[in-house]
Amino acid sequence: MSEAPTPAPASRPWLLPAAIGIVALLLGVGLGWLLTASFAGDSEDHPDSGSAAVGFAQDMIVHHAQGVEMAEVVIAQGADPAIKKIALTILADQTREIGQMTGWLNLWDQPVENPDAPMTWMGHGSSDSDSGGHDMSSHAGHSMSTPAPTTPAAADKPAMPGMATDAEMTKLRSLHGADADTFFIQLMLRHHEGGLHMMTYAANPANVSQEYVRDLAGHMDGQQTDEIALFRSLLAERNTPPLPMN
Repeated sequence: MSEAPTPAPASRPWLLPAAIGIVALLLGVGLGWLLTASFAGDSEDHPDSGSAAVGFAQDMIVHHAQGVEMAEVVIAQGADPAIKKIALTILADQTREIGQMTGWLNLWDQPVENPDAPMTWMGHGSSDSDSGGHDMSSHAGHSMSTPAPTTPAAADKPAMPGMATDAEMTKLRSLHGADADTFFIQLMLRHHEGGLHMMTYAANPANVSQEYVRDLAGHMDGQQTDEIALFRSLLAERNTPPLPMN
């Protein structure tokens, strides 16, 4: 009498992204500590609360965390292998950068959570421009998404420009297949565009004295500018418009 075949283990599509995320986070924390510790004797390397260096790290951790969550959803629920590959890159890169910035904040003796309103470190208030006169409606010669009209749904307002609302995140989690792919691209395009002005501001020596902070901000800026062009082309292929900026 032959033995029944052993059933194949259940597929766990979240295992690889989770493992990559853990490794990337640990690597980022190590890099952050190493870079900051190497400047431990420099008094300028311990920025004050509310400074551009501290505020950039605190707010960008929040911004990146949502990007990582969106990437995890489309990796698990999307259909297009090319979109999943892009999402896996975003997950790994932004998780590593979260770790890096967390390491900085720990060694600066600053909290990871920003105790002030988002972007006050760059003079952001009711105006749509930062204190350096940078227009949030454009970046590096290309237009951002169309400004959103004022609606009663302002209660579901994201923490920072470009971030998805709670309702949009709930919708993304409910989608599967091509619908998840397309909505992910729309959300991530706007997400990237909304964060660019923070990166541009932090990469400016007039605003941040720590070279390693400027370097990371500049790297993010260049990488996400390239991804914005890619996302726009992907939406054009799908005959889908970008989301309005919020």
